[in-house]
Amino acid sequence: MDVTDSQIRTPIRSLHHEAVEAIAKWLMIGRYRVGTILPNETEIGDELGISRTVVREAVRTLVAKGMLQVRRKTGTIVRPVSDWSLFDPEVLAWRFRYNRDQTFVDDMASFRAAIETIAVEICATSPDFDCSVLYDCCDAMEAALNGDGDWFVADHAFHRHILQGTGNQFILHMQPMLDNFFDAMLSPEVLLPENMRITLPYHRAIADAIAARDPARSRQEMLQLVQKGREDILKRIETMGN
Repeated sequence: MDVTDSQIRTPIRSLHHEAVEAIAKWLMIGRYRVGTILPNETEIGDELGISRTVVREAVRTLVAKGMLQVRRKTGTIVRPVSDWSLFDPEVLAWRFRYNRDQTFVDDMASFRAAIETIAVEICATSPDFDCSVLYDCCDAMEAALNGDGDWFVADHAFHRHILQGTGNQFILHMQPMLDNFFDAMLSPEVLLPENMRITLPYHRAIADAIAARDPARSRQEMLQLVQKGREDILKRIETMGN
């Protein structure tokens, strides 16, 4: 039987992914502190049961994410969190998985509040903003709770429509990064069905406030949703363990 290229490449990709995940976990849990030098490729390969080539490619991936730096004649150095690509979907996922703490969640909630409260205020003052899309998203979220559809797709669409509705070139430029951010915050790993059911009225309240063209109320309703999301995430990560 002939072996296709995809069949040959799949195990390599799997090993690469596992190596990246393993090294990233070491960094997340503080096994290697900022400024320290990682073991060499042979030592890492021996521990993970992989070749030096796979280790090298994994390190390159983490260098591209700002987590590591390779220096000639020195080695591979751990970089501070401030240098990491914090909006990268894998980096966000790893932090939720391996390095969850209240500061991380609080910073995410504060950032989200800063962007989304401005966004809803802009939408509430725009006569061209289409509120029907928000109501459609809410209906889709409710249907998903009853087993018809995908809550996360509808929830994501709700927030994306608000951000896009601002028409603000700087917010729009941040859209890809914000998409990654919401993917992490709204993921099944973080949210539970009971949280979704409770937050649905919060979403409808935001839609109502924007439809009423009330920016102050829109801001307040969004702040309540963000705060509820923060509480839900903190409760969830407590049950997931550290």
